[in-house]
Amino acid sequence: MAKQVSQKGLSNTRAAYGDSKRALARRTTEIEPGPDALRKGIKAGEWHGAPWDNMPPDCPVKVLGHNGEVTYCVSVSGQLMEITKWDFPVLARLFGRRLNYAYWAWPAKASPGKDENGDPLPAVVKRLERDKAVACLIAEGDRKGLFDPKDRVRGRGGWRDKSGRFIWHSGGSLWTVDRNTLVEEEPGESEGHLYTKAPEVQVPWGEPVTLATSPAHRLLKQLQTWSWGRPTIDPILFLGWFATAYMGGALAWRPIVFTTGGAGVGKSTLHGIIQRLFDTSLHATADTTAAGIYQRVKQDSLPVTVDELENKPGSTKATAVIELARLAASGARLYRGGADHEGVDFQARSSFLFSAINPPPLGVQDKSRMAILNLSRLDANKKAMSLDMFEHDGRMILRQVMDGFVDFDTKLLPEWKRALHDNGLDARAQDTYGTLLAAAQMLLGDEAMCEAGLDVTEMTRVGEMIADATADDRAEQTDNWQACIEHLLASTIDAWRSGERPTIGGVIEDLQQRDVGLVFSEAQSRLKAAGLGLKDRGKCCEGYALAIPGKGPALEKIYADTIWRGGVWFAALRQGPEHVVLRRPKNEHNMTLNRSTLYCQLIDLDAFTKHTAES
Repeated sequence: MAKQVSQKGLSNTRAAYGDSKRALARRTTEIEPGPDALRKGIKAGEWHGAPWDNMPPDCPVKVLGHNGEVTYCVSVSGQLMEITKWDFPVLARLFGRRLNYAYWAWPAKASPGKDENGDPLPAVVKRLERDKAVACLIAEGDRKGLFDPKDRVRGRGGWRDKSGRFIWHSGGSLWTVDRNTLVEEEPGESEGHLYTKAPEVQVPWGEPVTLATSPAHRLLKQLQTWSWGRPTIDPILFLGWFATAYMGGALAWRPIVFTTGGAGVGKSTLHGIIQRLFDTSLHATADTTAAGIYQRVKQDSLPVTVDELENKPGSTKATAVIELARLAASGARLYRGGADHEGVDFQARSSFLFSAINPPPLGVQDKSRMAILNLSRLDANKKAMSLDMFEHDGRMILRQVMDGFVDFDTKLLPEWKRALHDNGLDARAQDTYGTLLAAAQMLLGDEAMCEAGLDVTEMTRVGEMIADATADDRAEQTDNWQACIEHLLASTIDAWRSGERPTIGGVIEDLQQRDVGLVFSEAQSRLKAAGLGLKDRGKCCEGYALAIPGKGPALEKIYADTIWRGGVWFAALRQGPEHVVLRRPKNEHNMTLNRSTLYCQLIDLDAFTKHTAES
């Protein structure tokens, strides 16, 4: 591993000096001319197009457009304002410290009196003509056209421009790196997006962070002192999340990390590390709702952590939060109805991290977007390393992300995805594990990754290792059609006589035991009681085929309270491969069940058994 260098040094001194210089520059304020002063030789209220045919020259308020009754403006402080009700306080907030400009642009003038000879003095600005100012701003919104902030506004966090360069929006500034030099710009419009000002979060470290000076090595050593279920890869995946959390909106895919384990395994302590690392660049909570998250996050791409996201009886709050994180992974939109028929349209681009003793129910669509990291209690002779963190660790990690993003995006991530693909991981697993591993490699470098047990010089071999290590998690990610059939096979036949309640799968197993099992006619009779048909060997496939219709009271009862209720099971079965869910001529799909001829999906039972054994 690269030798660690203390944060004390020449580069750190330069970074601290840069921080002080920027802070001093922000204290500098310009003196605003009075309402009566000439501005570029123009008297108050006498600019071309006054009072509302044009905008006044060099107006510090920017009008973006309108939508219905709303006019969208960027105030002098750089914040987006959605205005429906206009009054003087609104204008005062719009112009802020430049309010004198508004008085100059739309003045109400009057003579201050008479001179010593009794002649009227020249008129001066007495007040602001509010209605004229409002009319001008509304007219400008109409000229600019329709504006939708959901499509154009970018809040705080990580983003990328059209060239693939990483942008960090700290709230007060936009930050990029140009030839190892940190560049600061005012938020504003760029490439069709609007970056608006907001309360300041972390700013990147002022000097390049090398592998030798990176705090990532020390943080990994700390993480390795926890009792992870997979001691080699889990701390690396967790470290990789640090980088992906800063990337936020710059990523095409934002992996979710979920740490699980009983009380006292260190989950909350890990959250403490994250909060100290990210400081203000984090939305952290231990008890929340999905609505609470998106109302707070808004257009930010800052990371979100939720501690103690437990499966509470009778509550769906945790499930809704998981759904929001799932949408954020790909950047899909969330639509919800609201009060007064005003809907909520929200697009999350944040990286989520959860922890729980008992996680809420996770569907296949959730697990495929997550790295689930299990923790156990520490051994009696083992103690987790103390939280040895420096004040600027997070800012230095952020600077590494900025410096290394292009390499991460164009080289490291494709290499990891290719290695995982070659070892049988599907596209979602490649996105999830590949992104976390590539981010960790960006922070640690090749040598440290090799020392941690992942030899990145042999990507095929390390890809095989990751595939083996994550096999159990991915095995739980059963395909929808397969889970639908498995639910059916595990269900009991309630209507069977003599007090017996065999399962559907049990009947089939008894049938397939040719020496001591059921005869075909008896098995067929039992399955009819569950609304199912059965085709004998050799009829449409080599073995037996189960016929599942798209309706029937018995099946409605079996699938009640599942995601396949209301006949959805029939559409789910169509998703299966053709060698399992058979595609035969239409007449072979028709079966007479309880005196009704129904079109059925045909399941080759031998092929299904083989498929589940191999998956």
